[in-house]
Amino acid sequence: MKKILFLISILILISCKKEKIESQSFSKLITKREFPLKNYSKIELISYYNRVVWDTKYKGEPPIYKVLVDNYKLTFDSTMIQERVVLNKVQEKELLNLMVCDTCALKQIESACYNPRHMILFRDDKNRIIGYNEFCMECYASSNSANLDGFQKYCYSDMEALFKKFGINLFMEDSDKDQEYIFFKDKGILK
Repeated sequence: MKKILFLISILILISCKKEKIESQSFSKLITKREFPLKNYSKIELISYYNRVVWDTKYKGEPPIYKVLVDNYKLTFDSTMIQERVVLNKVQEKELLNLMVCDTCALKQIESACYNPRHMILFRDDKNRIIGYNEFCMECYASSNSANLDGFQKYCYSDMEALFKKFGINLFMEDSDKDQEYIFFKDKGILK
């Protein structure tokens, strides 16, 4: 089963890269949109171990439909965040360029796992969260604030590479799953 999932992942990544190359070759294929948030003052990237395992605030609700920000604050335990990176202006531009171009949406196939570990937070000058985009690198699904609907059409492999470039290191390879399990066990989340 793992071999089949691995092969499917490879095929998705190849088709994703192929679509990006085709889009670069034929610029008319790329749809570039205006980014809707104008009043953000900073962008922050965060990572955490699989939120579905430890986030219990909205128990019983499918994890992709949980309210993640209410009254400008995260609704989940922020002490579970493992990494935070506040982007500089050059990094912000690079991230937004990826988010406004539809480069990969039709070639990626969403599956049902939704094990989110990464989030982009848009904050205003009072440090309040005014927009967010959480996503799962395993199944290519995402959850976002209403003001960012339609801005998840980037290639997830490109977003992963950008997160790594900007200093986020928490990504789940098979060998890292043991580390995640130990973290949950030490926190008393798993018995």
